[in-house]
Amino acid sequence: MDGAMRTPVFQLQDLLKAFQRKKVLTKEEILQVTQCSTMTAWRLLQRHGYCTSYNCNARYYTLADIPKFDQHGLWNFGEIRFSRWGSLTETVIALVQNSQAGMNAEQLQDLLLLKDLRPALGRLYRQGRLAREKIRGRFVYFPREDASDRRERRRQMESPPVLPPLEQIIALLVEIIQRPKNSPQQWARRLARQQIQLSQQDILAILNHYQIDLKKGLFTF
Repeated sequence: MDGAMRTPVFQLQDLLKAFQRKKVLTKEEILQVTQCSTMTAWRLLQRHGYCTSYNCNARYYTLADIPKFDQHGLWNFGEIRFSRWGSLTETVIALVQNSQAGMNAEQLQDLLLLKDLRPALGRLYRQGRLAREKIRGRFVYFPREDASDRRERRRQMESPPVLPPLEQIIALLVEIIQRPKNSPQQWARRLARQQIQLSQQDILAILNHYQIDLKKGLFTF
């Protein structure tokens, strides 16, 4: 059948087959497959449902039933990234709303695999779509309407740990240097013989605070 006479049914079938083969298409590829105007192509997509990528300047498209979204509502196809909320702006807002204690820029960047979200987050704050608070030197973003409980939860998460006295910490570090393959329980027992009472929880808090890698037995601070 000649391309100029192809009906929307055939155009849609061709488009679905193209997505089945490639999963993700650009606007140019969609127009090439359907051989129709931009407006007609968009009507075909809307009829079936589609998503645009939240990175790559929203250049890529996929059909709504293709992505297998993870627990965060995200799906990656190579370097191309999609979310069940569509645009980057709506995705950021949804992730913050679904968080238990707000999210900072680093957490969102790690989750979305993007480099710098600070300008976008600042814009959402100025527009009144997100709330924020500086906690321990970093802005944490919260839903605008119900941030109080999450802010308190975040403050508790960000509060510095209560560590044992310095002399006990030094004694533990000496034990770790001398016996790096021991477990926290073994270190606690040896320290107890020296009248130094440290629980396994105390030891784990010290290890976490000083970023000591038990697997490597190395200090990374």
